[in-house]
Amino acid sequence: MASGTRHGRWLRRDPRAITSLTFAGFGLLYMVVNAVSLIDQRRALGRPIAAWQAWVLEGTSFAAWLMLLPVVLMLAIRLAPRPLWQATLGHVVGCVAVSVAHTLLMAALRIVAFDISGLDYAPSETLTARLLFEARKDVITYISILAVFLLARRLMAETGPLPIRPSAEAALIEVRDGSRMVMLRPDEIDWVNAAGNYVELHGDFGTELARRTMAGIEAELAHYGFVRVHRSRLVRRAAIASTETRQSGDFDITLRSGAVISGSRRFRQNIT
Repeated sequence: MASGTRHGRWLRRDPRAITSLTFAGFGLLYMVVNAVSLIDQRRALGRPIAAWQAWVLEGTSFAAWLMLLPVVLMLAIRLAPRPLWQATLGHVVGCVAVSVAHTLLMAALRIVAFDISGLDYAPSETLTARLLFEARKDVITYISILAVFLLARRLMAETGPLPIRPSAEAALIEVRDGSRMVMLRPDEIDWVNAAGNYVELHGDFGTELARRTMAGIEAELAHYGFVRVHRSRLVRRAAIASTETRQSGDFDITLRSGAVISGSRRFRQNIT
């Protein structure tokens, strides 16, 4: 049960999961419809095609896209914090590269499949003609994947983090500094940063210094909506008022308290 809950939370928190499942579902349906249509069309034209060949022709295209899907999602994440013109240019180059890779990978899979059946895969058109033919469809596929990813990310940002219901025993964070002990509720802490062998906890209470490691405090606070935004910095998502991305891809976070902290582009996806 706990494992299923974790998987459900991962699915609802990660737009890549939503995009992958959406693409797999619609892609599979599209493949089936195309294969059946190809068989019927060739039969109607008096040039029947073996059913297995139709399934190979359509299935290899779908399989090639599944292999390239992580590349498209990686580009979507990497280019998201960039200025619009840089992101657009990056996706144009990425789309061309992915389309070429899709065509070549699809052809390689077909050659292998036909060879296993004792036949030669010999398309009538030239490679250039095939690349241009596939490019028209690949552009639509690429844009569709990107659109689903951006929509999923937007919806997740609007709904915010999942509600957290910690047990009564876990509702307080114990902070010790020598003989002094302070008990803080997680929702009282806005952000945390590393300070040598200590960590600093910030909130309306001011700043508390605790002898903890960043890894240790991150593991303890992760259950309460805290995410890493920098190698040495955590923030409570519910405490964020707004973010502003710099040209470098790094970003500034304005908290509801008015404090402003910086985040690294490496961790940008944690608050998107």
